[in-house]
Amino acid sequence: MIVYHFISSEFALKALRDRRLKMTRLNQLNDLQELCIVDLFDSDTKRELEIFKNRVNAQYGMICFSAIYHDPVLWGHYADSHRGVALVFDIPDHKAITINYQPEQYKQIINTAIHCGEFESFGLSKLISTKFSSWHYEQEIRMICDLNDHFCQIDAKGNKAYFESLSLEPFGKDALKLVGLIRGVRCDLKPMDIAGELLAADTLSIQDASIDSSTFQITSSNAYLIHGVRSFSACCFRV
Repeated sequence: MIVYHFISSEFALKALRDRRLKMTRLNQLNDLQELCIVDLFDSDTKRELEIFKNRVNAQYGMICFSAIYHDPVLWGHYADSHRGVALVFDIPDHKAITINYQPEQYKQIINTAIHCGEFESFGLSKLISTKFSSWHYEQEIRMICDLNDHFCQIDAKGNKAYFESLSLEPFGKDALKLVGLIRGVRCDLKPMDIAGELLAADTLSIQDASIDSSTFQITSSNAYLIHGVRSFSACCFRV
């Protein structure tokens, strides 16, 4: 499945250099209503949800994508006001969780989980696949990652930051296959800036974004190839 990850130019170059992408933790999600922080349930159910959420936060991370790139709002919100890029990934269909933007169904989902006896038996993917309808423009796709076997480092605040490795090889075993990069309308990255972070064996498809004056949607140019120039790969550490 082809998906798009919007990111600033600075962190895009770092992702290419380190060949990895930072995960989002459950307690960092931008919709405060996810996993029922709002007052929809009785105190016992909310307590169960909080216990479950904390357990999941300690065990899993996720990477958030969009199924589209043409909405300029996405570039404004997540790609440094069009100065960043969209990294284009091909992720396995079975790992892709499509978000449902119908919050009225959230209580039904939780009630079904309760009926099953416990949240774990109902499945994490169902519990994190619903967001408030105002987020619909994102057309979000999520990929859940188990933290037990992923790259980890301590950030500037002393917190653990987890990363999923990405691959440019067409038949690699990594879940994240980087297949392209779209430069934002205001992006000042030059082709050689990108090539300088790729290995000599790498080839990456690049497109340049522009705004369609008739629809105000983002379009992209014909793809051209950039060949890497680096002779070694950065090391990643596990904690």
